[in-house]
Amino acid sequence: MGQRIMALELVGERVRAAIADRTWNSLELIGAWEQVRAHDEADLVPAIVRIIAAAGRPDVVVSALPGEFVAKRLLALPFSDRRRLAQVVPFALEEHLPFPVDDAAVAFARVGREDAKTLVIAAFARKADVKEHLELLTRAGLDPKVVTLGTLALAGLLARARNGAGGAHLVVDIDHASTSMVLIDARGTPRAVRTVSRGMDPQNGNAALPSPAAAVILGAVRQTLLAHGNQEAPDLVLTGAAAATPAVRDQISDGLAVPIHYIDEFDCSSFFAGDRTEPVVFAPCLAMLLAEAPNKPLELLNFRAGEFVFRGRSGTLGPLRLTAGLAAVAIFLALLNFLIGFSVDARQLHLLNRQIAEVTAPALGDSDPAEAAVALKQKIAEMRKRLHLMGGNLGHGSPLDVLLALSRAIPPGLPMQVNDLVVDDSGLKIEGTADSFATVDQVKKALGRTPAFGDIHVAHAGAGADSGKIDFQLNATLRDSATGAE
Repeated sequence: MGQRIMALELVGERVRAAIADRTWNSLELIGAWEQVRAHDEADLVPAIVRIIAAAGRPDVVVSALPGEFVAKRLLALPFSDRRRLAQVVPFALEEHLPFPVDDAAVAFARVGREDAKTLVIAAFARKADVKEHLELLTRAGLDPKVVTLGTLALAGLLARARNGAGGAHLVVDIDHASTSMVLIDARGTPRAVRTVSRGMDPQNGNAALPSPAAAVILGAVRQTLLAHGNQEAPDLVLTGAAAATPAVRDQISDGLAVPIHYIDEFDCSSFFAGDRTEPVVFAPCLAMLLAEAPNKPLELLNFRAGEFVFRGRSGTLGPLRLTAGLAAVAIFLALLNFLIGFSVDARQLHLLNRQIAEVTAPALGDSDPAEAAVALKQKIAEMRKRLHLMGGNLGHGSPLDVLLALSRAIPPGLPMQVNDLVVDDSGLKIEGTADSFATVDQVKKALGRTPAFGDIHVAHAGAGADSGKIDFQLNATLRDSATGAE
């Protein structure tokens, strides 16, 4: 089981809530509930308690202030860092405040960019209204992590769920106590947010709006459209209790002479796991749940700042106990498997090293088994060299056999002197002096008549340092057995 998230909206005499279960990678909608304050109840606390009893106690709460308590402004600021925005936004709003800035609770949310500036929806409410809202929820046993504006959350939901079509939209949320509207442009950026204190008459049932209320609402919609007439004409999206009332839907459509769309026309299936849906009246609550989504959460303005800062459990880690526990068990098992494999490999390596040491000890003595192969190769090379020098049979006879064959091949009294003589596996090399080139040629022919020598050639012959002498170098390969000279 994951973390239980509750989005709570207080609308006049009603309380609406939506609950979702959040895991590390999904947000699954559990359900939605609505309760109305009874005539003998002093406030909405009993209604909230009834919702908690029906839905279960949440781990994290996101609540919304009534729209008529909040004033909104769109600001364009030359930076996007939240810390700097938190310092600047209150002063940017000061000229718009109808009361001293010290009495205002300020919140903001980044909603887009324009040129090199960050677009920010800034909102302010009286601290007394925020305090009363928090005290009401506290008496119901709730401490909201976020206190936001439901209409702005609804705009964020619509901006993400427009089926990829884009285009400007004006969301009109008509409820029992008030009507809120938010205009979003083709990029999904909120351009205007407004609330009027007129709504449906709860006593009228499914009847149309009373004429005075309809006039105020339609007038506010027209004013919003005219104020932004230089932009693309928006599609109207109707939400709230009015969206479920056919008479009101027809009334708004006829009064504005435009077609009306409804929030349930847009695809929100990617936001919540499973296939559960809820009536359109709960759309703001569903939108607020997205602020706690595990992937790409929706940024909401939050009045829990300053003296109202949230000090409870954020819920980012604690409620995911099962997921975290399973992950810890998986990590432990993987580590245990690694340690067992490492131990087995280390034991096999120890046994192998011991066997290598036993085999190589007579030749190498006490040596590192890891270097045994290199040491054996070096030892074999050394032994071959010693055996060769001692006259071992390496294919050409010993150096003594080669010297004997050479002495027998060269005629006695030949006018030459050997200065350097080398015998190795590659053959015979003679360096010396002679009285003439003819003498050098005689030596070459004499060696050629000897079966001990193969290919014979003069590598060098030229005038020497002594006058009348010839310096020469003669090379000869050795045949299979230098003893063949016998």
